Amino acid sequence: RIAEGYDRAAAIAVEHLESVSDTFDNKEEDIHKDTFRQIAIDVPRMSPLVGLFQQKLVQEMVERILYIWAIRHPASGYVQGINDLVTPFLMVFLQDFVSVDVTRVSFQFSDLDASLREEVEADAFWCMTKVLDGIQDNYTFAQPGIQMKIRQLEELQKRVDLTLHNHIVAKDVQYLQF
Repeated sequence: RIAEGYDRAAAIAVEHLESVSDTFDNKEEDIHKDTFRQIAIDVPRMSPLVGLFQQKLVQEMVERILYIWAIRHPASGYVQGINDLVTPFLMVFLQDFVSVDVTRVSFQFSDLDASLREEVEADAFWCMTKVLDGIQDNYTFAQPGIQMKIRQLEELQKRVDLTLHNHIVAKDVQYLQF
């Protein structure tokens, strides 16, 4: 079972790298240019206090990861905030190849061998994909995943403290608000 997981991860990594040349390189010419535009706005804003994420090569890598994921998942596409899911994966996988703390030291991503940068990118893409596979319903039309969580919260509140639940309802507060 573990070997199957590694095989799947390797296949997704190769698939991602192939998508870079097949898909990302044509981002300005296709129907997804609005998607890329939104990603290009969000990426420079992520983790502004961590110098690593202000480097051009790192931002380009994140743009590729997000863009390829978004066009492969048209039901949800890219939404603001998904970019923040990539950052921990990038730091963890990058840390495997360098001896300094990439969050605190002025590490130049361009100093890393190109094949290692591709490996970091593919691994981060795979991990982000796995996380989003589990919560994609939160990002699709009408957000059924979030709606389900709100109903679960309301049911839990009824069981734990019916008086508080009744007060919330009497004050016309919607569970969606919190």
